[in-house]
Amino acid sequence: MLKNFFKLVFKSVRYRPIRSWLTIFGIVIGIMLVVIILSLGNGIRSAIKGTLQAFGSDSIIILPGKETNPLLGVLGGQKFREKDLLNLEQIEGIKFVVPMDFGMANVEYRGEKKSVLLHAANWKKYTNVLESLQGIKLEEGQWPGDEITGRAVLGYVTTRDLFQKKVAVGDEIIIKSKRFIVSGTMSQIGEQMVDSVIFISLDLFRELTGSRSSAGSAFVRVEPGVPIDIVAKQIRYKLSQQEVVRDFTLLTPEKASRLAGNVLSVVELILIVVALISLVVGAVGIMNTMYTSVLERTKQIGTMKAIGASGEAILSLFLIESGLIGLVGGILGIIFGVLAAYIISLIADGFGIRGLFSFASLDFFGFAAILIITFITGVISGALPARRAAQMEPAEALRYE
Repeated sequence: MLKNFFKLVFKSVRYRPIRSWLTIFGIVIGIMLVVIILSLGNGIRSAIKGTLQAFGSDSIIILPGKETNPLLGVLGGQKFREKDLLNLEQIEGIKFVVPMDFGMANVEYRGEKKSVLLHAANWKKYTNVLESLQGIKLEEGQWPGDEITGRAVLGYVTTRDLFQKKVAVGDEIIIKSKRFIVSGTMSQIGEQMVDSVIFISLDLFRELTGSRSSAGSAFVRVEPGVPIDIVAKQIRYKLSQQEVVRDFTLLTPEKASRLAGNVLSVVELILIVVALISLVVGAVGIMNTMYTSVLERTKQIGTMKAIGASGEAILSLFLIESGLIGLVGGILGIIFGVLAAYIISLIADGFGIRGLFSFASLDFFGFAAILIITFITGVISGALPARRAAQMEPAEALRYE
C-alpha cells in the first residue's frame, strides 16, 4: 500500500515539475541559511578567539568611540593626545603604553601605485609587542633601528600580492612622495589586517599626514600577575580627565571576546529570522501547490473513491506528497548549505582567515532535526488541501470539469 502511495506521489511530481521544484526551492533557501550558520558558527568563534588570544591575556587596547560601537570612533577620525596616553604609564601595574595610528595612503613601487593601509607606532616598543604577543616574525631583513630614517616593514600579502612584482628587502617604495627603503618583510600571520599593511614609525607617519602629537589608538601591556580589570578601571578614570576624546573603549581580552560574541549572536539571530521567514514562505508555497494539485486531480480522486479508496487513504496520499516536498527541500538545503559554507571558507582563506569550516565539525544531529522539521512543515502545509481531497464526494468529483 505504502509503495503504491509513493509511486503516485512521484508521478504527480513528474507531472508538474516546474511548480514542484519552485516550491521546493522556497524551502531550500531558508534551510541553506540555517546550515551555513551551523557549519561556520564554531569556526567563526574559534577564529575570533584565536585572534584575541594572539594579543595576549595581559593586554588592553584603547580605541576612541563608545563601547557599543568602537569602530565608529575609529572611522570617524577621533584622535587622542599622545601625552595623555603616555601618562597612563604612571599607573601601577602597567609595563608600557604604545600609542598607535593608521591611515590609508598611496604607495608607489616601480611606477605602480596602490592604496595601502599604513600602521604606525614607536619601533622600539612596538616590535616587542609584535614579536612577543602576536608571534610576528620577520621573514627577511630587520626591524628599523630608529624613528627618523625612512624605513618600512611590509606585511606578507603586501610584499607578494599587492604589486605585480614581489617587493624585496632593500627595494625603494614611495609613500606620499617620500622615499622609504624596505628594511624587512614579515612572515605570514593569517590575519588580513596584519598581512596587508605597511609598518612605519609614528614620527614619519605624522610627517606624512601632518598630524601633531596625536594617536588613533594605544596598546597597553600589563605587568604579569596584575589584575587586568583593576588596571582597566584605573585607565578609564585617568582618561576620563582628558577632554580631547570624550567617548573611548577599553578592550580587554574578555570584553573583546564578549563583544565579538554579541555581534556574532546578532548576526546569527538575523539569519535565523530570515530563514524562518523563508520557511514560512516555503510552507505557503507547498499549501498553494497542494491545493492546485487537488483541483487538477479531482476526477482522479473521484475515480479512486469510486473503486474503493477510503478518505483516509486519499488523506495519506496528499500528506505524503506534501511531506516529501518539504523533505526534499530540506535535503537539498543541507547539501547546498554545506557547499556554500565550504566556498565561503575558501574565500576567507584567501583573505587570511583560516579554519572557518571543517567537515569533522558538522552538526549531523542538527541536520537530522532540520529534516524532521521540514518534513513536518510539509505535512502541516498540506493538511488542509489533503483534508479537502479526502472529503470529496465521488459523484461530484467525477462530474468536475
